[in-house]
This record gives sequence, C-alpha cells and structure tokens, in this order.
Amino acid sequence: MWTTFVTMLKVNLRAKSAVFWLFCFPIVLSTMFLGMFSNLGEAYRINTMRFVVVTDQAFCDATAARTLIGALQQDPVDTPNCKNAVEVETIPVEGVDLRNLLKLQPVDDVASATDLINDNPDIRGFLSVDDEGMLSATISRSAVSHASDATQATSLPVTLSILNETIGVFNRQQLEMANVAKRDPNALHDDTFLRQIAQDPQFSKEITLTHFKPDQNARYYYALLAMTALMATTFAVTTVCTTQANLSALGMRRSLAPLARSKQLLGGFLASWLCTIAALLVALLYIHFVCGVGLGGRWAAVILAIFIASLASNAIGTLLGALPRLSNGAKIGLSTAIACVCSLFSGLYGEPAMLLSDTIQRNTPVLSLINPTQQVTNLFYDILYYDSYAPFWRTVGILMAMTVICLAAATALLRRQRYAHL
Repeated sequence: MWTTFVTMLKVNLRAKSAVFWLFCFPIVLSTMFLGMFSNLGEAYRINTMRFVVVTDQAFCDATAARTLIGALQQDPVDTPNCKNAVEVETIPVEGVDLRNLLKLQPVDDVASATDLINDNPDIRGFLSVDDEGMLSATISRSAVSHASDATQATSLPVTLSILNETIGVFNRQQLEMANVAKRDPNALHDDTFLRQIAQDPQFSKEITLTHFKPDQNARYYYALLAMTALMATTFAVTTVCTTQANLSALGMRRSLAPLARSKQLLGGFLASWLCTIAALLVALLYIHFVCGVGLGGRWAAVILAIFIASLASNAIGTLLGALPRLSNGAKIGLSTAIACVCSLFSGLYGEPAMLLSDTIQRNTPVLSLINPTQQVTNLFYDILYYDSYAPFWRTVGILMAMTVICLAAATALLRRQRYAHL
C-alpha cells in the first residue's frame, strides 16, 4: 500500500496540468485579486494633502483658527507675518489624529494663493481666515476634477470631506462663542462651559462585535481556496481511474496485481489527500502573507479546516472517479466543470456572484448546504468572523457528512464493477 502511496504521489506531482491549476493558478488569481482590491482600500485611507495658508493680518489675529490649523498640519509652518501674534499651543483631540492631514505652505495674500493653486496641480487648495476669525477652504480646479473622477480609486474625496467637516464644526463653534459673548459675556470665563462648547457631540459609538477586524474582500479569497479544493478532486479521480481495468492498460495490470484493490485505493487516496493539503497550504500562505488577508489568528482551526476541506474534496473525487461508463478524460472534465459551477454560487466571480451566493443562503439554504465550495468558503469565514467556534464546527460536520456519503456511494459503485471482457 505504501508503495502505491509513493507512486501516486509522484504521479500527481508530475502531472503538469495539475501542478499549474492547483499550485500556480490560485497564486495567479489571488495576485489579480490583490491588484483589483488594493485601490479599494486606498479610497478610504487618509493621505496628506498639500495646501496653501494665507498668513495675512486676519490669520495672525485669529488665535483659534491658528490653533486648529496647527492641529491639522504635518510640520510646523514658519509664519514671519505673525511674529507679534499670540503663541498657540496645539492640543490633540482625544481619539482623533489628523496631524498629517495637511502639508502647508504660507503665502502673504489670497491673490498669491490663487495663483499658486492654479499653477501647481499638486496643491489642492488654500486656507484663509476672514476678519471675524472664520476659517474657509478654497479647493483648486485640479483637485475638484481629480476627486470627481470615478475611474480613479483615490482617497482625495474622503480627505477633502474630513477637512470640510472639521472646518464646519470649528466655524459653528466660533459662531456659538460669538453669540454667547453678546448675550452673557461672563459665561466665557466659566471653564466648565468652555469645555462643553468645545466638545463635539457624538451620536454614534464604534464597537467591535468580532475578535478580529473584518475584511470585506476576504470572502473572495476564501472562495478561491474553496475552488482550489474542489479542483483538487482531479487527484482522486486519477487515482481511481488508474485502478479500473476498462480505462487503461495500467488499470488492467493493476487489476491483476497481488495487492488488494482496497489497499490500492487507500494508498492512492492518502497520496491525493496529501497533494490537496499541500496545494491548499501553498495558496493559503500566499493569500495570508503576501495578499494580507486575515485568518482571525486561529491557526489551529485554519490547519484543521485545510485537512477537512482536502478530505471532502478527495471523497467527492473518489465518487466521480467511480462513476461507470465514463472515460478518464470525461471524469476529469466533469470534476473541473463542477468546481467552476459551484464556485459561481459561492461568490468567486465578482460582486454579482457574491450577491447571488448571499441570496441563495437566505432564501434557499438547502442549495447552499449541498454546495461543497460554499461550505469550504464558510469554513474559513466562520474562523474569521465568529467569536464562537459553533458555526465552524457546524460547517465541519456538514463537510464530514459529505465525505461519508461520497465515500459510501463510491464504495458501492466500485464493488459492483465487473468486467465481462476487456
């Protein structure tokens, strides 16, 4: 049996098509995913913007505005026009870090700032302060065009929105302070009142429901792992076909060998299982360490998931290999077709396929239950998103049930096969 194990291991690893589709193709496809999804994350990342600040007399007199700008700038800006102004101290807001939002360049007047943003497209706009201490931002035409371009995944719209909201909150607080000064000047000397008016009311609170930060793109990589697992059924199909006397001369010779057919199949099954585990491990390590897809930090469960997915894959491949009246090529083609079709309903082929997968799980969960690629996808999804191991063990149970059913059916088919002539 162990000689059969080693021989089938060599046969599987020497098959160029199998090596490509099960070891190289997942890496190629995950690299494509990485290229497609990398810009999506960029759109939500806050990057530093180049801005001009008008350091005229109104700016120098507006202590509050200079304090805010100091909290937003990347590096302190030298403002020689404000040497006689009151020194300001930058006080970071608790829980908020926007110090790298702006990289500022000082100019003397609005006209110079306008000329500068029109001549240099890298400068996104300029900040200015009016005589009442209100802060305003003027955005350049190039920045507006760049932010409105839907074909580019850029963080500029998000960053500009943050700047606009920050300035809006500041100006509203300044108006409130001015109104209070008119109605009750003594309130401006109350420290409690000043702290309360400076606070930005929060109507929502960010909480974490999972033990790991979710990744909206992880499901595509998990669906790729599921497709790889089901494509690996070709290993088991080849193993079974090489023992069937009506499919090849090798099958004829092996049917006359003194080794029992059950031991031949067991040795081949173990070899196919090991090859599938290796293929999934290679894909998983690449997806995690190169593509940066999280696995929830539960490596023991991840390794178990690979073993279970590989076992179910080889059980399905054994059943396909045991189908009568089909050639070796037809069985391999059938296994590949099943992997591709099932991957459609597990969401591998883009957002429409993912929506289809979600719809099936909500409305017809039975179809999702019998889809092996969906269950393998859920296997890794359960590890990442759920605090409890209960969903993971439920998915393991489903895949083990598939394994038992497929192996039982394959055993029944193989025991019934007899050849009147070859």
